Amino acid sequence: MVKKKKFCETDLYPPIYDFLTKEGFLVKSEVRGCDVTAQKENRLLIVEMKKSFQLSLVYQAIERQSYCQEVFVAIPRPEKGQNTKQWKNMIKLLKRLGLGLFTVALDSPLHTVDVILEPKNSSMPKNNAKKQKLLLELEGRKGDYNVGGMTRRKVMTAYRERALELCCILQQQGEVSYGLLRRYGLLEKQIKMLGTNVYQWYKRVKKGVYCLSEEGKKALGQEQYGDVVAYYKKKWSEKNNELIG
Repeated sequence: MVKKKKFCETDLYPPIYDFLTKEGFLVKSEVRGCDVTAQKENRLLIVEMKKSFQLSLVYQAIERQSYCQEVFVAIPRPEKGQNTKQWKNMIKLLKRLGLGLFTVALDSPLHTVDVILEPKNSSMPKNNAKKQKLLLELEGRKGDYNVGGMTRRKVMTAYRERALELCCILQQQGEVSYGLLRRYGLLEKQIKMLGTNVYQWYKRVKKGVYCLSEEGKKALGQEQYGDVVAYYKKKWSEKNNELIG
């Protein structure tokens, strides 16, 4: 049995760093106790990270609101999706407090960062002295960066990502049987997604054999899935070459 990998806060930093850097921010970690500090022109944002959502994370984030308006919390992408009562209660709390939320897909090789919530105006008094000390540590490390705010994309759940991976395999192979997918090393819960066919991306050819549906072909061409599709197409092209060789 494959042991599930345990994640820690430091695993969140590289994907968040890459994400914010691509958005044009100067990004530094552990600046005056803040997990992540990012600056672009007149914008300053702070990110506090934890391996799970907990009150200590909320307390940290509220304290950071005395530095600046844009404060995010960052946690791994939830395994059970975003329809649980616990998730909905968390979102309500963060909205009430005016905090933003990043999720990081640590359960995926892509480590996608999604903007779930944008920070809103909070009533927390701002401490200009704190802010100036924070900015002082970033001074002298500025450069030319792209202009433009963070853009929200459709959230890439673990389930949707596995479904797209199956689409890439079906596109490559034409028709695929359960047996072939087992030989490829896919887990049973992913193979069974062909039968449940939540997104209607697959078409049953005969018992235990599937091909890509028209909806599946459209999904592979959607811009919002571009990075995920490109990754899995490359992965399974290389995997197929190995198997043939």
